[in-house]
Amino acid sequence: MARAIEVVIGDVHARCDALYSLLRELGVIDASGRRARAGWVVQVGDLLDRKADPAANLATAQLAVDALDMVLAGNHEWRLLSDSDAGDNGAALATLAGQGWPDAAAASDGWLITHAGVHPELAAELPSEASDAAAEINHRWHRASKRRRDPLFNAVGPVRGGPDPYGGIFWMHSEEWPTKQTSPWGQIAGHVPQAEPRLLPGPRWAIDIKAPDRLAALVRHQGESRWRPVVVKATSHRREPAIAA
Repeated sequence: MARAIEVVIGDVHARCDALYSLLRELGVIDASGRRARAGWVVQVGDLLDRKADPAANLATAQLAVDALDMVLAGNHEWRLLSDSDAGDNGAALATLAGQGWPDAAAASDGWLITHAGVHPELAAELPSEASDAAAEINHRWHRASKRRRDPLFNAVGPVRGGPDPYGGIFWMHSEEWPTKQTSPWGQIAGHVPQAEPRLLPGPRWAIDIKAPDRLAALVRHQGESRWRPVVVKATSHRREPAIAA
């Protein structure tokens, strides 16, 4: 029997074929798209894409519900959730909400996982244990009436043309990270496309990649301490997920 596996998946942007291909390559799902391996699988946000065809967003959300343990909010989910009318993407959001998703943070063995990362100045306001920091972030995130005024979520820094000194967990850019400064925990994030997954000073794993036909993730098996980056190319051999009538 295969060992349990931990997987942190980068930005998907409604590319259901890429998500399916990655999960199949890692043995997380079977050919029908159903979970087939024990462990913990989380996606860093931007699972959906606000400019994608709503059918692609819905198919991706359905695969995530079948196969993943957590989906985090990214800036695309932030925009969709903030819209007074999600329009045709309401079905994809409802599919995720039916599982209690999305949260804004997760943690694994001393690593904090968010969409864009937590700037050190914001990290200083959070608990020093990664699991406690994730719980605090999610507590603040689920206060829906206050989240739009919380800098942890809505701050936009100069790299993205915003008025703030650095971005929050949906908007921070790696160029806004101060030289030689660290956070209390290691971090894993997507959001800023890289040529390949990279371990940056901080330490920070950046796992969003530029290739439109590939998807990146970090993987480790039960008993391992180090993350292994994986990049998988999408195939066209996916069985279409069933769409509820």
